[in-house]
Amino acid sequence: MSQVKQVGLLAAGCQPWNKDVCAASGDRFAYCATLAIYIYQLDHRYNEFKLRAIMSEHKKTITAISWCPHNPDMFASASADSLVIIWNVTEQKVVAKLDNTKGIPASLSWCWNAGDAVAFVSHRGPLYIWTISGPDSGVTVHREAHSFLSDISLFRWHPKKKGKVVFGHTDGSLSIFQPGSKNQKHVLRPESLEGTDEEDPVTALEWDPLSTDYLLVANLHNGIRLVDSESLSCITTFNFPSAAASVQCLAWVSSAPGMFITGGKPFIS
Repeated sequence: MSQVKQVGLLAAGCQPWNKDVCAASGDRFAYCATLAIYIYQLDHRYNEFKLRAIMSEHKKTITAISWCPHNPDMFASASADSLVIIWNVTEQKVVAKLDNTKGIPASLSWCWNAGDAVAFVSHRGPLYIWTISGPDSGVTVHREAHSFLSDISLFRWHPKKKGKVVFGHTDGSLSIFQPGSKNQKHVLRPESLEGTDEEDPVTALEWDPLSTDYLLVANLHNGIRLVDSESLSCITTFNFPSAAASVQCLAWVSSAPGMFITGGKPFIS
């Protein structure tokens, strides 16, 4: 059992009611207010982040953003008006739009194995994949990621295993899909929830960049767990310093094996 320690605090401004509302790439990071996306970039001369752009195109609440892992100038955003937008940060313009997403996207993520494909999902599925350009352009549906028993909080593609994806649900469980393997739906609920109808939403998910199987999972009330996606077991748990604390996002520190940072209410650790 490990203890999480507070080390910093960010000023208010980023909306707290949606999950994927912060993203980073290189020396830039972005966060969402209700109707605008704020882009900050590191000023190397003064070693501080400065506001570089404000993107405002959505007419209803922005629900998720995702930075392209293949192109540092592009990111995607989704909103409550069933709209997905691809942006160019440097040129501060819209590259492409997808209207009528057949539901409000709750989570959004670029596909790691494709340079121009964005996936999004709402409520209980299905998972849609939008290929922006090329001969296969258009929207397709993931063959198996649908008909879940609990709403989806967010999902994450595996950065190394092509096609492997994990979903976090509002009941606290995970669903894991991997080509060539048996699909696992609604597994790895926190032990305290087993045998009950209580809900403890998954608030953050991140694959370990130095492992093919390990995954960090944060639940609203049950803290953070490191789980093995192959054996479907919990390796260790992390407690919060206060019962009032909760995690909204987390990230691995790639230069320090086993280390990660979290952001939430009311602390960064």
